[in-house]
Order: sequence, then structure tokens, then C-alpha cells
Amino acid sequence: MKKYFTVFLAFFLTCISVIAQQNKSLQNQKVNNSAFQSRKAAAPADSMPKQKNLIVIGKNYGDSVVIRWAPAKATLWYFANKSGYTIVRYEVENKKLIRESKKTLSPDPIKPWTLNEWKKRALPSDSLAASSAELLYGQSKVTTNKSKTNGVNLQGALNSNYELENKHGMALFLADQSAFLATGLGLRYTDKEIVKGKTYVYIIYARTDPKIVRSDSNAVMINTSEIMPSPEMPKITVEELDRTVKFKWNRQIASANFTGYFYERSEDKGKTYKRRNRQPYTQFTSENKPAGNSTIELNDSLPVNYKPYYYRIIGVTAFGDYGKPTAPLPVMGRDRTPPSPPGMISAVNLHNTRVKISWSKKLHEPDFMGYLIGRGENATGPYMPLVLNPLPVSATEFIDSTAALHGSNYYVVSAIDTAGNVGTSIPAYVVMVDSIPPAKPIGLAGLVDTSGIVHLHWRRGKEPDLMGYLVYSANSADHIFTPVTKDFLIDSTFADSITIATLTKHIYYKVVAFDKNRNPSSYSDVLELKRPDKVPPVTPVFNNFYLTDSTVVLSWVLSNSDDVASQILYRREKGKDWVPYAKLAVKINSFIDTEVRKHSWYEYSIEAIDDAGLHSQKSFPVNVRIYDSGKRPPIQNFNVVKSPDGKSLQLSWQYSEKGDYWFIIYRSVNGTDMMTYKNLKADQHSFTDNNLTKGSYQYSIKAVYKDGGESQIINSVPVNFVPIEK
Repeated sequence: MKKYFTVFLAFFLTCISVIAQQNKSLQNQKVNNSAFQSRKAAAPADSMPKQKNLIVIGKNYGDSVVIRWAPAKATLWYFANKSGYTIVRYEVENKKLIRESKKTLSPDPIKPWTLNEWKKRALPSDSLAASSAELLYGQSKVTTNKSKTNGVNLQGALNSNYELENKHGMALFLADQSAFLATGLGLRYTDKEIVKGKTYVYIIYARTDPKIVRSDSNAVMINTSEIMPSPEMPKITVEELDRTVKFKWNRQIASANFTGYFYERSEDKGKTYKRRNRQPYTQFTSENKPAGNSTIELNDSLPVNYKPYYYRIIGVTAFGDYGKPTAPLPVMGRDRTPPSPPGMISAVNLHNTRVKISWSKKLHEPDFMGYLIGRGENATGPYMPLVLNPLPVSATEFIDSTAALHGSNYYVVSAIDTAGNVGTSIPAYVVMVDSIPPAKPIGLAGLVDTSGIVHLHWRRGKEPDLMGYLVYSANSADHIFTPVTKDFLIDSTFADSITIATLTKHIYYKVVAFDKNRNPSSYSDVLELKRPDKVPPVTPVFNNFYLTDSTVVLSWVLSNSDDVASQILYRREKGKDWVPYAKLAVKINSFIDTEVRKHSWYEYSIEAIDDAGLHSQKSFPVNVRIYDSGKRPPIQNFNVVKSPDGKSLQLSWQYSEKGDYWFIIYRSVNGTDMMTYKNLKADQHSFTDNNLTKGSYQYSIKAVYKDGGESQIINSVPVNFVPIEK
């Protein structure tokens, strides 16, 4: 037997580091009792109990009830293994617990099997049983670290705690695999002394010393007249691969009922099935990874491709029961291995739209069928097929006579096999020879507005390889034209900015078109435009601003133009358009805006207007945000008086502010500190305090706004209260 445990120790050590990351499966199980569920759902969220240290579920089998539990903490699991668990059963009638029906089902504490019991009951081939016994009675694998701090071996303590957490997680995992293991680990009990039709409440608690570790108790209600049907597997998707099949299903839905899975395969069209795994299949996931959209994946190898097989998958519950098998899942392995892609691909422009594509392929697989040719405008595709039927396996070149002369041409060569698998080469780009320039641009026209912005437009060329335009300008038709565009224009419009305060009355423009090979067209005809004969005033410039929680103070440098007649201040709120906000006299260089809202963004701009009605450009805007000091108007006329009958104190106040707020009343009794006493809605302006005894009372009140603002706290005069005796 010693050899038996030594053999399976390696299996345990391999699993335990993986299991440490697995969530405790019992914590994810749902209690299948409708009465318990309805009570839990009816409780408000803030009144739900905290997570129990002991998780308990139960199931009615008709002739017996099985109780399963799991300690949520590793330390509780460790000490409960030594002290054991106790189960108490009560009967329930008309939703009431019958105290007289109390029965202790486990007079002796329920504990894990001893090492001798494991040896007697477990088969030598049961590796999971060996792991379970090793968890309970194996020696610690933690090595001592000689580095100490203040005499305490910190590293050793950390390693011991980590080992205990691993063992705890492994134990809960193994208990989910079968009823045998759960019973042996002391985490399962079967109650065979039940009366059908009755409702029972089972209470279980760990009999640990509370001075050592905090224990807990939990309960589950079972109606013996209800037998839950076997759970069904969620929808399963099947992916047929090369001599492999992959099954997927939703982890969150499946984990509500199952802790592991068996999968079976039939090679005789579903007549007989053979189980493929000896132990339940479990796929672990990260503890921090949300399970809502994750899936469980199960892969199995197939003997051959293109032969039909049938599978079915069966879930295993935390009670060790089997769920309903899935409907037969037909699968067939398919060849998914593509042939090696062609290499040494090249593309050369022969003439005009003719392109020669060449390649080589050293390895010819047995199922290699031929080549496909594709052409695209980008290296990333998409690629249009150039042949309907594959070229022969002996082909090494192809002539494309439909290449885009004025566009981009990328080519790929794909090797295809008889199963339709494709191995595609890297793209090859061909440089097309093009020496024909675009046509001369025509229809050049435009205008200059009073602010010196030139708006140009012309007819767009029809060349398919047209890349764009460059615009040139000069102050005289016989001067050298210089480019005014930094890059090619895709559109056939352009806006230029010129100076108006000059003696030069005209400006001249030309446009040149370029194709994608940088071939230039002839210059367009020269366009002559006349500058406006009136110069707008110089734009004022903001030089300072000042903010409060309710005002914006602006100041600026006035326009130095002599003919300024007035100024216009513009304002816009964030996300809105500019609006004229104030018309100001010539010499005004400051403005106070009092119509602002807290926490809001505002932009201001100013322009000058001369006596001819010409407007300067708007100044560079000032962008400000109104802050909030948090101060709100104080409450008025806060009074506290005794009620006419002398049995209470009556509080009253006045507050006519608008907004989203409420009142907080504080109370001090016999000179103690003020304590929060009541929260009242904004429409309440009085309150009667009946909760009084003899003593001195003082009250305070303030308004608290939803946006965080508060009014000043107002204190009342202390009032001595003596209750009137009846």
C-alpha cells in the first residue's frame, strides 16, 4: 500500500498547482430549493447576508436526502477535518420550524476517513482516492528558508499558507468528482431516515474551537415530495478539424449544474458508445477571469478523417450524479492542413496592362491540386481571383492582361489541395510604367472675401490615376509662381489667406495636376483676383481674465485702427455656436459677465467694427470654466419651540432656494456633540421631535445639494425639555 500512495503522489503534485487557481466549485452551485430561493430573492440587496464560511447544498433522491458542504476558508477546512461536522435536522410545517422535531443525524462528528479506511475502501487503481488521502495525511512539502526577520521564518510561513490554500482547493475539486471521494473527504452525508412528503431543514456546523478558527453554520431546506429532474447540458458547438474534434459550451450556464464531464464516442452510428475519459473532465479558468462569456473546450482525437462518428457528453453534478446526456453529436474529421505556399513570387509589367507573375514550389504534397492567382489594390487585400479553375501543378508563371494601368496591383499565388485547403504566398507588387501626364486643369475661378481669404475652385480631372493638385500664386502675372499648398490636394477646392493691407491690388493663381507616378500636367490658365479695396480694423486681443464662482471678468487690448466705431463681444457655451453677447463702445476694454452657471465651460471672442461696417477677425478665444465654491445660501429663521401640549419640540425654518437638495438636522442632548438626526426632503420646512426625555436639546440644520454644495450650518438656541407627566 505504501507503494500505491507513492505512485500516485506524482499525480497529486502535478494537479495541485493548477487547482490552486480554480474557484471553489461549491461556491458557484445554486441551491435547488424553491422556498429558499424565493426568500432570498425577496430580500432587498442591502439586507442580504454576508458570504457564509460554510457552503451547503442538498438534494432529494426520493428514498434519501444527500447533503453536500464545503468550507470556504482553507483554515476552517484544516481544523474541521480534525474536529468534524455535526448535522441537525428539523421538520417544517406551514413554513414554520418545529423545534420538537430536532434530530442530530451525526452524534459522532463527521470526519474524513482515516488513512486505513482509504486503504481498505479505495481501489489501487484509483488515483483520485490516492490524491485525497495525500491531501489529508501527506507530509508538508514546504522547505525551510533560513532567512529570518525578528526570529520568525516569514518565507516558511508564506509557503505553508500557500500549500494549505492549494490543498483546500484540491480537496473541494476532488469532492466534486464523485460521491465516494466527497464522503471520504468528510464533505457528504446521506440521510436515509426520511418520510416522503415532509419538508426538512438541515443545519450543519463545524465543531471547531472558536478560539482557534471562526466556524460557521448554514442550512438548506429540502421538500421530499419534490425530486429535481436531471439537469441538461447547455447548447454545444462542434468544430471538425484535422483528425480532431473540438466541442465548446458556455461555462457559466454549465457550471450552475455540473462540476465535471464524461464524453463518449460511437463508431457504429450511435448504437453503442465507449467512454473516452476515466475521470470527469474539468477545464480550469483564471480566478480573476469573468465566466459570463467564457467557454469550456473539449478536444478529442479521431482515428481517421472523413469517417462519421457520434459523440455524447454527460455532466457530473456536485452530488456525483450524472445529468442528461446530450443528443448524439455527429462529427467527421476533415483535412485542414494546407499545402506549403509558393515562394519566390515576382510580378513584372510587360506592357500597358500586361503583367507576368512567376513563382516556384519545391514540395508537391500528395493531395496538391494546383494554383490560384489573385490580384488586389492593397497588400492586405481583398484579392480578386483571376482564374476560375486551378492552374496545373506544373505551372510556374501566369500572364495577367487586365492589370490596372493607373492603380496599384498586388498579386498572390495560392497552392490548393483536393480538400480545398489553401497555402498563400506573400504579396508581390508590380510597378506599372506610365509616362502620360494628366490633362491641363480648366475652369479655375475664385474670389477674395473682406477678411483676405481666397476661395478657389476648378473642374476635377477624369483621369483614373489622378493623385491630386498643387496651387501656385504670384503678385504679378509675369512673376515667378510659387506653391502655396504644402501637399497634394485631393479635392478641387482650396482656401488661401492673403494680406489686404498692401498696395498690390491683385493676386494671381495657377493649378497643376499630378498622377500617381508624379507626372505633372501643364499649368492652368492664370486666374487674376482683385484684393478688396477696404482694410478691416485690427483685431482686439485679450490680455487677462479673472474668475469667481459667479462671474467672469475679461480685459483686452483695444484695436489700434483709427476708424473703429464699436466692438462686439461673442460668447458660446461648450458644444454650441457663437452668439453676439454684448455690443460695446470704442474705448471699453473690460467686461463682467454675471450670467454664468457653475461647472460650465464658456468661450469668449471679441471683434472690432470700423465706421464702414467692416469687421475685424474674431480674436483668439478665451476658454474658461466656472468653478463652484460649494457655498450655498444659508437657511433663514431656524426656530425650536415646545409644542403647545408640551410633549414635543417643533422645529421650523425658511429656505426658498431652487435646486436638487435636502435638509440634514443634527441634534445634541445635554451638551453632547452634534449627531446626524434626520434627513428631510427639500419641500419640508418643519419637523416635530417626539423622541425626547428630560434634558437640554440643541439642534442644527443645513441644506446639502446633490452637486456637493452645502449651506452654512445654523444652530438653534438650547431648549430645556421636561416631559409633562400624565
